Amino acid sequence: MANFFLAGRFLRSKKESSFISFITTISVAGIAIGVAALIIAVSVLAGFEKEITEKTISLSSHIQVTSFQKEGIADYNRVIAQLKDPENNLFINEAHPYVQKEAVIKYKERTEGIIIKGVRNEDSVFTRQRKIISGTGVLGEADSSVTNIIIGNKLAGKLGITLDSKIFILATVGIPSPTNTPTVKGFKVVGIYESGLKEYDDVLLYTSLKDAQKLFSMGPYVTGIEVFLTNTDKIRKVTNEIKAQVDYPNNNARNVFQIYKGLFTWVELQKEPIPIVLGLIIIVAAINIIGFLLMLVLEKTETIGILKSLGAKNSDITMIFFLQGMLISIAGIISGNILGYGLCFLQLKYNLVTIPEIYYMSAVPLEINYGTGVVITLIAVLLSILVTVIPSYMASRLNPITSLRFK
Repeated sequence: MANFFLAGRFLRSKKESSFISFITTISVAGIAIGVAALIIAVSVLAGFEKEITEKTISLSSHIQVTSFQKEGIADYNRVIAQLKDPENNLFINEAHPYVQKEAVIKYKERTEGIIIKGVRNEDSVFTRQRKIISGTGVLGEADSSVTNIIIGNKLAGKLGITLDSKIFILATVGIPSPTNTPTVKGFKVVGIYESGLKEYDDVLLYTSLKDAQKLFSMGPYVTGIEVFLTNTDKIRKVTNEIKAQVDYPNNNARNVFQIYKGLFTWVELQKEPIPIVLGLIIIVAAINIIGFLLMLVLEKTETIGILKSLGAKNSDITMIFFLQGMLISIAGIISGNILGYGLCFLQLKYNLVTIPEIYYMSAVPLEINYGTGVVITLIAVLLSILVTVIPSYMASRLNPITSLRFK
């Protein structure tokens, strides 16, 4: 208790030791800023990961089932029935056939490479965060020569397409050649959608399943079946079960994490610098604490001599300076947690930091993980214990006679 009291006294500001008080404040602030910065950085990265993952999963099917035959799946109703069979226990909520092929759009004098996706009206594609911002989301034949199509807002803006515009789609089956010319078909734009993902809005157009089959001369075949699960945590598991339980050749299953591997790899790569940042913060904090304690030892050299002449043991001197280092560290760590989590809560409530609206995010997303905060705090405390030992030991080894002569 006496050692703790002396440690506290050493940290109090006096006229002759105001510099030490200033250094104490700087040390506490340095540790606090480091801890807060790490908490905020981890929360922001976790927030981006969660938002991008949720948006991608919600805008895409969880699993796509295709055929190992290049023609596609012919009897898709039988495959859907097999997928939804309760005995298979695949947690499937919905399963829809689709056609998806590359094509070229022509509007006036402009052309652009696109992807045509054929879906059924009853499958409610446009209730999953794809907002119809103009027109309708109803697909179907308008007349015998012009069929309906829905286009993304980014592509519409790029080509100057508006509602009710007539566009032409050029589709080729196989390799284009003088004997294999593209099929050209006119479409009427009956809707413009927005998903918030440029990868969709800039290239993906929707038409009816039957119109897509006709456009690409597919007959009864479809590209595949989109599967939506009741529990997204089981996406990887169900993917493997579909491969095992659905009959060949219609069991080529790929999940959203495999289809968008590049995007999810990028998200994971954003976490790589965290250990480096943590290491730099540890180094700065260690230098802070060691520098502070060494200056304090120099400042209190004469006091150390007095304490030793009064019978203080080396262990007492070590403990006094060790406690000082820990007091500084704990004050910095607590302040850093309050600052870091305080700023996170303010951002969550008031969206203080905004970003250009991408992926349906207008503000910096945050995901607060208290477990990570506990780990950061424990690492900071462990670091503090380690770096205070050396200066504390040096203080205890001072000769009392030399210390009393020190000015």
